[in-house]
Amino acid sequence: MTTRDVWFISDTHFGHNNIITYCRPQFLSVEEMEEYIITKWNEVVGPQDLVYHLGDFAWKTSDAKRVRPLLNGTIRLIVGNHDDIPSLVEAGLFQRIYLWKQFRYEGFTASHIPMRFDQLRHSTKNLHGHVHGNLEGLEHFHRDMSVESIGFAPVHFDEVALWAKS
Repeated sequence: MTTRDVWFISDTHFGHNNIITYCRPQFLSVEEMEEYIITKWNEVVGPQDLVYHLGDFAWKTSDAKRVRPLLNGTIRLIVGNHDDIPSLVEAGLFQRIYLWKQFRYEGFTASHIPMRFDQLRHSTKNLHGHVHGNLEGLEHFHRDMSVESIGFAPVHFDEVALWAKS
C-alpha cells in the first residue's frame, strides 16, 4: 500500500504577470516564475500526495487549466480572492473546493485570508495565505503559507501540525 503525504501552499498566482512587480522581483517573467514553482512543487509532492492550496491558484481559469496537469498530486482548493469559483468548479481541476477547512484534531483552521482568533471556533491557530510574506499586523496564531514565506515549495502536514500544537 502506498502512503500519501499531505502538503500546504498558497498564492501561486500562475499566469499573473503583475505579481512579479508586486512581490516577486527575482523573476524576469511569468514563465520563469511558473517553471520555478512547478519544479519546487514536484520536488516534494508525489503523484499520490494530497495538496491543500490556500487560494489564488491562478490569475484566470485558463491559466489553471494550463498549469494543473503539470503539478503532482491531488489538489483541494481553499478559495482565494482571485479564484473564480464557478469557473473553477466547472473546470473540474480540484478534488474539492472549500471556503475554509478546519483541522479540528490538529488545532488549526486553513483559510485564504488571515482570520481573527474569535473566528477559529475549534482551533487555536490559523494557516493562511494572502499576505505574500508581509507579516505586519499578524498575531502569534497566524502562519503564512504564501509562496514568498515558504520558499516557493509546499510545506508538509507534519510540520504544520507540530506548529499548531506549539
